[in-house]
Amino acid sequence: MNDYSWNKVANVLFLESPAGVGFSYSNTTSDYNTTGDKRTAEDTYTFLVNWFERFPQYKTRDFYLTGVSYGGRFVAQLAYTIVAHNQNPNQTFINLKDIAVSH
Repeated sequence: MNDYSWNKVANVLFLESPAGVGFSYSNTTSDYNTTGDKRTAEDTYTFLVNWFERFPQYKTRDFYLTGVSYGGRFVAQLAYTIVAHNQNPNQTFINLKDIAVSH
């Protein structure tokens, strides 16, 4: 066990995206026809909103995004998407605090 693991001090949610990367997949073949960082960010935002609705105990907690390599670009796009949606009072508020990226 790593004494310095993030999950010792935080709740960690790992998400592979976009659909088709790694072990991720979609049951809707049209999901593979439209790609790009904006689409992936919107899909991930939708996932997060649904996840927070399913697990409301995490809604008010600080939320951090991290990404490595190309994921760093995606994290920036997702952060932008979250901030944009947070401006609408009718949208689920995601308590985004910061992002961390690495190459």
